[in-house]
Amino acid sequence: MTLVPVKTAPLPARSVSGLVWRQLVLPVPVDEARMRSVVAALAALPGSPHLAFEVLARAGRVWWRLGVEPWALRSVQALLLAHLPGVRLVDPGIHVVRTGQQLAVPREAFLATDTPATAPAATVAAVRFSHTMLHPLRTDRTEAVTRSLLAVLAATGKGETVRLQVVCGRRLPPRRYPTGEGMKTPSRQVTASLEEPGFHVAVRIGASAASPSRAHWLVSQTAASLKGLELPPVRLRLWRSTPGALASARSPWLLPLHLRASELPGLLAWPVAEGLPGVASPHPAVLAPSEAIHTATAPGRRIIGESVSDPGTLVGLSGEDSLRHLHLIGPTGVGKSTLMAHLALADIHAGHAVVVIDPKGDLVADIAARIPEPVLDETVVLSGKDPQPVGINPLAGSRDPDLAADLLLGVLHSLYADSWGPRTHDILHASLLTLARRGDASLVMVPLLLTNPGFRRSITGQQAKRDPLGLGAFWAWYEALSDGERQQAISPLLNKLRPILLRPQLRAIFGQRRPRFSFTDLFTHTPGQGGGKPPRVVLVNLAKGALGAEAAQLLGSVVVSLVWQAALGRAALQAFGRRPVMLHIDEVQDYLRLPGDLGDALAQARGLGMGLTLAHQHLAQLPPALKAGILANARSRVAFTLTGDDAGVLAKRSNGLLTPADYQQLPAFHAYAHLLAGGDLQPPALVHTTPLTPALRHPNEAALISRRSYGQALTDIEADLTALIPSPYSTSEARGAGVIGRVHRTPTNPDQEGAAS
Repeated sequence: MTLVPVKTAPLPARSVSGLVWRQLVLPVPVDEARMRSVVAALAALPGSPHLAFEVLARAGRVWWRLGVEPWALRSVQALLLAHLPGVRLVDPGIHVVRTGQQLAVPREAFLATDTPATAPAATVAAVRFSHTMLHPLRTDRTEAVTRSLLAVLAATGKGETVRLQVVCGRRLPPRRYPTGEGMKTPSRQVTASLEEPGFHVAVRIGASAASPSRAHWLVSQTAASLKGLELPPVRLRLWRSTPGALASARSPWLLPLHLRASELPGLLAWPVAEGLPGVASPHPAVLAPSEAIHTATAPGRRIIGESVSDPGTLVGLSGEDSLRHLHLIGPTGVGKSTLMAHLALADIHAGHAVVVIDPKGDLVADIAARIPEPVLDETVVLSGKDPQPVGINPLAGSRDPDLAADLLLGVLHSLYADSWGPRTHDILHASLLTLARRGDASLVMVPLLLTNPGFRRSITGQQAKRDPLGLGAFWAWYEALSDGERQQAISPLLNKLRPILLRPQLRAIFGQRRPRFSFTDLFTHTPGQGGGKPPRVVLVNLAKGALGAEAAQLLGSVVVSLVWQAALGRAALQAFGRRPVMLHIDEVQDYLRLPGDLGDALAQARGLGMGLTLAHQHLAQLPPALKAGILANARSRVAFTLTGDDAGVLAKRSNGLLTPADYQQLPAFHAYAHLLAGGDLQPPALVHTTPLTPALRHPNEAALISRRSYGQALTDIEADLTALIPSPYSTSEARGAGVIGRVHRTPTNPDQEGAAS
């Protein structure tokens, strides 16, 4: 039949249809069985609400939407969410301003109107299928028909619109095929179809284009795609319709189609397969956050990012859940460091103590430039390239010197495990115990202890008396060695300690016997060793490029061990008295070297009030024990773009909601946040991280304030270390008294001695 184009005047702004329109954001692919269950459930809704399914195309883009009577909107939405996991009903009338690089969810205001087509010419046709009362449409061609439909829709050019509308009116109850004399025995397909619920249906196609002939062609091609549903004796016919019927989504009353639940999916053009024309890639899957992780005004809340599915909705992690640790994974350049800066600043604003381990320095600079002004005096900047460095002494100031020695021994063992022998372990253990029990010695003194007899005797004398069966026996054995045997025994150990001795800045950090800062201050919040305000924030710039990887690993690992030692020191405190301390470690594989089982340590850390944020680039970087410990005990996880192997590992932990392709196709500054809420793990949500706020100052200002409060000049540190080397005038009495270093003795006048004698 020939269709006559009908030109229409603009319709009024008020709703013509009386329906509320919601954009359907569908999972790709949509399971056909679930589609049928959705239609069957809609047919059973109380009140039989008027429904209109539509697929629209404009300039090659495709959208789906659903029109519902206002009173039934909530129940229809609940039904869809229950029967079709991953579907979202979006109010397209909400205007959202997007800034920065975001993964845009198509949300267009025109989808909220009854007349989304705007063009000078319009053609509308009604689709009729003959004999549908007793003869079903084909149900085995849904994918093929959908592919043909979407190919036509994707071919729309600029200024062209196609609108396929399926209106569901009165319900069809299940029924039996009529039997009687002269009636043919129905096929199994016919019998099964009639036993399903269904609707009185109207199908309309509208097209707008620059010319009537082009609009007519678009309608004809769309209708031709539906011919794949014909099954003799059913035949498709086009009838003339009007733009008014299309705009009002008029319920069928004259010769309606009688369609059952299994027949409707072929008309809806929902994406039942991947790679369909005009359909955006299903990856990454846009998962909405659960209500439990929507950010509230709870104290200590940390913002992970903004929901992609619901712009303006912030996704966060509570302070209590943060103590169960957070794992960040993603390559360089995807926004991982920006998120770490946000998290650290959130912890600072919440009043927590914060330690940040940064191998490159950019993260420390970002945080230092944005620390609140009142916290600057409580900030320590520890840098491997500082001319007046803040010092750390892992052997001094501990309530348990033996534990301090063991932790430092464990760090060094972990760093040099490939070339670690039993003799090296024995000698270093005894050396560290000896120095730690003095209370004012440092790691830099180990080579001097092993190579300088005068210095060694000044220290070991008292220790041998106090522990004759332990350290006393060891040093007696050591002194009994010949010079050659001693040199052979200590050479492997000295080779490992040279990175400290050969770099003045690193030597100055570890060589301070009485640093002006201690990590225990973070946990106790008592005045610092330098007096004044206690430190609350420690930013560790390892300056990996300046120090070298080996030296940076040593410094970072020692800092982490000192934080852990300080945490263990407050185990006797009641839980309510433990101030939260948040430790952020970038490139965690290089610096997390806690003693014993990592899983036990992470569980213990939570009880001690310490939460860890552990970041790295990919799982292959992690040793097996570290990988297992993080995956099992870091309860919250934020994953940016991942490679195939890592994507597969984490997809298996998403309870079937994500595939490896979802992780692999994440754009920059987007991530899946799999977070705890109230101790329960929530489904993953797609978020985009937000840029940092403008800097408040130059980062060097924070470093300068820290240097004045907690640093020591290199010349003073070197002078103190040089003074440790005994002079020829040192006395055995001084050595026996346990005094470290040179002791001045006034020379005796020989003439006076002779006169006296």
